[in-house]
Amino acid sequence: MNQLQNAHSQDARLSKSYLAEIVSKARAKYKVPAIAVTVMNAEMIYLQEVQGARVDGKPAQATLDDYFHIGSCSKSVLAVMAAKLIEQNKITWRTKFFDVFPELRANANGDYSNVTLEDLFLCKAGIKAYTNADVEPFPDYGPSVSDERLEFIKYLIMQAPSSEKKDSKFQHLYSNASYTMASAMLERASGLKYEDLASRTLTEDLGMAVHIGWPNSVAADQPWGHAIVKGEVETYPPDHGYKLPNLIAPAGDLSMTPRGFANYMQLHLRGLRGNDNYISSGAYQNIHFGHDGFSLGMANGVLGGKRFSGFDGSAGTFFCRFIIVPESNFAFTIMTNEGTASGAVKAVDWLTMWIAKKHFKWWWKFWL
Repeated sequence: MNQLQNAHSQDARLSKSYLAEIVSKARAKYKVPAIAVTVMNAEMIYLQEVQGARVDGKPAQATLDDYFHIGSCSKSVLAVMAAKLIEQNKITWRTKFFDVFPELRANANGDYSNVTLEDLFLCKAGIKAYTNADVEPFPDYGPSVSDERLEFIKYLIMQAPSSEKKDSKFQHLYSNASYTMASAMLERASGLKYEDLASRTLTEDLGMAVHIGWPNSVAADQPWGHAIVKGEVETYPPDHGYKLPNLIAPAGDLSMTPRGFANYMQLHLRGLRGNDNYISSGAYQNIHFGHDGFSLGMANGVLGGKRFSGFDGSAGTFFCRFIIVPESNFAFTIMTNEGTASGAVKAVDWLTMWIAKKHFKWWWKFWL
């Protein structure tokens, strides 16, 4: 029996034809131009399905080697970068922000004095959210500013905290800006800019293609982003003005291929199964499950008695999800080139439900 046959024997419930069928139904039901799904265990990636157009209404079809924007799933990459630097003794999770940036302390709000790298990843640093530009407009820096992110950080730490303290610790407030500060700490610890650190980690060290920004900023024939507006699919061409602000790029502006993203998440599954790889198994455990509910850039929980971790990423025109169930040796990723609540979010939720029901034989879980 070859490896592929062996993989299918381990998961006879999920099949290529079943995956193709539910992806097709999800695309039609929710008007998503393209969807890519990968199913894996720690030993191998055994099911991959990609369907649909790179651009709605155009003939070119999406492939497993096209780029899809992964949004806030980029936060897990930042966590791996941090863990690697920690294992190299260049920083720790307990390192305080102002131990790395002592020159910024004098003009900062004193409430942030003890904020650590871990606090920033846990979104327990009291930092403004910047998850909705309409509610929290970004500062506008002119060409005279050489380091926009550093100026943005100076601005952030001068503001009053955005979350309450309990027992001297800030309460959780999901914050994209928090990861900008965490990234700055990693930059100073490594001597590399975020962009170079991401490239070194994913491409040089792990052999996975990565791009910062929308896929169609690589080339016009890469997948375009889409949004469902008033029931119609709207396309976002390369020259469209909408993009993720550079100020929060470390929080969620990476694009990866379905093949590369699956390989990346398989490393996490292997680590959670006790195998050291790029970082230690213990580092993966800490990232995924070191803290209940929301750990170091990702969420976790228990469903049907099974512990899982995962996260969603979207900047509105693409959508990405990964789910890992380590004790069941099972994980999957879903990537789309549409990103709205009425389209991709519903499609990905629907696919997640049918993948989980089929794999775990959860037909009796009528609420899923």
